[in-house]
Amino acid sequence: MPHEEDFTEALRTTLLTISPPDTPSLVQAGVRNGRRRRRRRAAALGVSGAAVLALVGLGATLGPGLLSDGRATDPAPPGSSAPATTAPATPKPTFTGTLPANRALATLSALLPTGLTRSTPPGGGQSGQLWVDDGHGTSLLEVHVSRQTWTEIRKQVFAGATPLPDGTLIQSRQSPPGTTPGHQTVNVLRPDGLYVTLMQWQAPTQNGPATRTTPLLTPTQLRTIATSPRWQ
Repeated sequence: MPHEEDFTEALRTTLLTISPPDTPSLVQAGVRNGRRRRRRRAAALGVSGAAVLALVGLGATLGPGLLSDGRATDPAPPGSSAPATTAPATPKPTFTGTLPANRALATLSALLPTGLTRSTPPGGGQSGQLWVDDGHGTSLLEVHVSRQTWTEIRKQVFAGATPLPDGTLIQSRQSPPGTTPGHQTVNVLRPDGLYVTLMQWQAPTQNGPATRTTPLLTPTQLRTIATSPRWQ
């Protein structure tokens, strides 16, 4: 017998010994396997959904005032703004040492009542002196502004003075009766060391004859000018 026929006969004999597949059993096994996979997928999706809902619930519980890392956020609703709080501003000194005479005179002129004639005597720009006339005689005004050591100046000038509620000290002096020319002085010392001295003479000079019978500025006007916050 040729080799090809031998091979064909052997193959036929082998096939006759093989049992046909159990098709119904295979189909049922495939169905069961598919159902198991579907149940596992559904369970996995359920766990994922529960985790998402839990995170959403946690976010709602935490609210807009807390981030996931514990940091606080602005609880104000969109479109609203929280009112800003600003600490009261404390005026800062505009000079140290002694205020230049020209600046002191400029401030004094701005604080004087209206209707007065002003002029600067010789050397007054360097000494802080100003001539002022209200039509009833010329008066010499002199102003000095500086920053002093509180303790020392208080002992020298303000002995016995009662501080104001904010700590400011004021000392007013009037020349004795019969003094020519008559003069008045107001000294002011603030808690920060600002020291203002304002003087007026009832004459154009400190030692000349009086040209006025009454002071040009009243004690209240002198005090108001000397305590002005514009000297800062």
